[in-house]
Amino acid sequence: MSIKNSLRLSLILLASLPLIFMTFLTYILSYNKYLDLAKTSAEESAKKYAEGLETELNLQIAEIEGLSKVSSIQNLVLESYNGVFLGKDSPYYEPAVSLLCDTKLYMNGNVNFYIYDINGYYIAGSTNENAGDWHEYMEYPVSDITDTQIIKSSNINKNTSSIELVTPITVKGTIIGLVRANVTSNYFGSFISDSGDAFILTRDGDYLFNADGFSAYPEIDKDAHKLFDSKATNGYISSNSSSIKDIYGYYYLEEYDWIYFIKQTGSNPQLISTLPVTLLLTLIIILFIAYQISRVLVQKYTDPIITLKNNMAEATAGNLDVKCNIDTMDEFGDLSDMFNHMMNIISTNYNELNESKKILEENELELKKNYAHIEQLAYRDGLTGLYNRVAFMKYAYDVFHRDGTQFNRHAILFIDLDNFKNVNDTLGHDYGDLLLKKVSAKLLSYTSGDDILARTGGDEFLIFKTDYSSVEELEQFARTLVETSALPFDLDGESAHISMSIGVALFPQDGLTISELIKNADIAMYNAKNSGKNSFKFFNSYMEDDFNRRNDLAEILSKVIDNNEIFLQYQPQINVTTGQVTGFEALMRIESELIGFIPPSEFIPIAEDSGSINQLGIWALYEACSFNQRLIDIGYGPLKVSVNVSTTQMQNSDLLSAIKSIPEKTGMDLQYLEIEITESVLMNSFEHNLALINDIKSLGVSIALDDFGTGYSSFNYLTQIPIDTLKIDKSFIDGICSNDKDKCIADSIISLAHKMDISVVAEGVENEDQLNILKEQFCDTLQGYLFSKPLNSNDFIKLMTTSNR
Repeated sequence: MSIKNSLRLSLILLASLPLIFMTFLTYILSYNKYLDLAKTSAEESAKKYAEGLETELNLQIAEIEGLSKVSSIQNLVLESYNGVFLGKDSPYYEPAVSLLCDTKLYMNGNVNFYIYDINGYYIAGSTNENAGDWHEYMEYPVSDITDTQIIKSSNINKNTSSIELVTPITVKGTIIGLVRANVTSNYFGSFISDSGDAFILTRDGDYLFNADGFSAYPEIDKDAHKLFDSKATNGYISSNSSSIKDIYGYYYLEEYDWIYFIKQTGSNPQLISTLPVTLLLTLIIILFIAYQISRVLVQKYTDPIITLKNNMAEATAGNLDVKCNIDTMDEFGDLSDMFNHMMNIISTNYNELNESKKILEENELELKKNYAHIEQLAYRDGLTGLYNRVAFMKYAYDVFHRDGTQFNRHAILFIDLDNFKNVNDTLGHDYGDLLLKKVSAKLLSYTSGDDILARTGGDEFLIFKTDYSSVEELEQFARTLVETSALPFDLDGESAHISMSIGVALFPQDGLTISELIKNADIAMYNAKNSGKNSFKFFNSYMEDDFNRRNDLAEILSKVIDNNEIFLQYQPQINVTTGQVTGFEALMRIESELIGFIPPSEFIPIAEDSGSINQLGIWALYEACSFNQRLIDIGYGPLKVSVNVSTTQMQNSDLLSAIKSIPEKTGMDLQYLEIEITESVLMNSFEHNLALINDIKSLGVSIALDDFGTGYSSFNYLTQIPIDTLKIDKSFIDGICSNDKDKCIADSIISLAHKMDISVVAEGVENEDQLNILKEQFCDTLQGYLFSKPLNSNDFIKLMTTSNR
């Protein structure tokens, strides 16, 4: 509203205030009269509606008591009372339920009926809603209900818009059960309001059909509870505000010891009297005079303001040379001079402001560049330029929760490069970094659309495949990645061959969140690695079970030493010529109190992955040497004890220190110790392992090459490492009696080893035919079930006693 109109209206209102005051006074007097009428109406309404509600309630009590006497209901309950409960198979079940449903229909669906036996168990009802057993809701037994009662609905169904009626079912003077009726507020029609304006207060302070009661009016609530102690049966209560909306009529229902309340309703009355005609005419005259006077005053005071407003609008549009020409000797003239002075300052400083704007724009551009750089550091992998894990989670979450896409099919591919460590160990970390860049570029070339590729650490990558069309499409995609990675990568003249293992998890069947999908894809990837690497696997629940078992075993392995669940068994090694025990191999065994015996084929790989093999291996080393020294002390020996060493132990610096400390910790001389390594252990980081073997050899320890023939079987490195003993794998020994090639290979290995001054042990000798052939081939030592299975320490000592005899 403009100042001119506002000022005019103000003058008119000012002239009209006396008349407005008189009108307001008249309204107050009329309202107080209506308030008195409303209180009287509230009393009358409360009595009339309370009597109507009481009638409806009595009718329902009569109805439920009638149901308790119906023969089909009595016979159905009587079956349970006599211990022959047939349930729905009872011939009385359908008639009884039909009667209850018909009665409910007769009540317009506003009353539900339930039948209970004498033990409080629910038998049948017009509905199964809120149909639990009686003792689930009430602390007292059914037998305590000797007549029709009203109980709290909240004890049963937490519904404050209904009440519960119960009546006993009596046959020949014996109570055999009860009928319960859940009566909703709709049953009482207009006597109980759905809005909560009509309700009941019980003597124990509960409100029926309105859970809040008078909670919004503490003063009324306090007075309402006092009514039980007064002698009044009908009246009204209200708050101190004397507002019509706060008036409640009440009526005392003596039979039920209830007080019925109903809120005074209806629209505010129109005032009974109207203003006199003379008051209206006076108001018109005053308004006319005020309008004429306001025109003169408004013209005088608003014209300068309008002029100043127009000048301000012109200056705002860009005319900084505008001048205000109000030449008066009052405040408007002063305001005009100040406006002109202000415009002069603005015009003078405009160029400076414009230059500052340019500087700010340049600073803003620099800030945007800095922000982009910060975002690059926060969300990009520094080596490959791919997204990092943080960015992957953020952008994948955005795609995952984009409108409409939550109903699409997505997939997470967890990629890990196989034997990437070998590239770093053989070529160096610079070549390893270059390989990661090449692999990243190759993977990026296969992503499209909303697909997301990230390097999440080391040689691990994640791909979020969005909205794939079929599982076959995903299989082809994963197969393409695996086949592509198998091609050689050119690293500045060096050729690197790698492979990758991929795990795939699908949304929604394998997970409903990004984190869950990544976890399950990781499990599937490890399953692909354990299945021979260079492959892909789709997640399934069996993998998770296997993953959980591996985690459980890893936890068990970390505590087996403290829990005394680890022990060694010893398998003797027999000299072919003399038949005497010349040594034995120490074999690690674990018997968990939680899950029982764990085979070495299962716990050794897990121990290597978790790192606990280092602790377990050192324990086995000390335990085996201590046992051998014990044999020496009691006169059985000297024997040579063979202890297996894993790949992980070979990479750990503690192994050499542990071997050096054996004489001090066990008393056994190191000349009686033989360290067994497999071909696969030897070839993993060959240069490092060769140096370590030479260090161990220098201490006087013997070196045995285990499982010969199953790995690389390169005779070339037999000349490079100081091997004392070569153990022929059991797979060759099994076939020497039936396969001439196996027999020839065994003979060649023995002959060549002897020429290199290396002793030969044949593993897995199980029958006399194998023994005779190995004798003919001049094998030095035999080990297998033909002589003895692995034994505990006591049984091994007994074997030594028998052998000496």
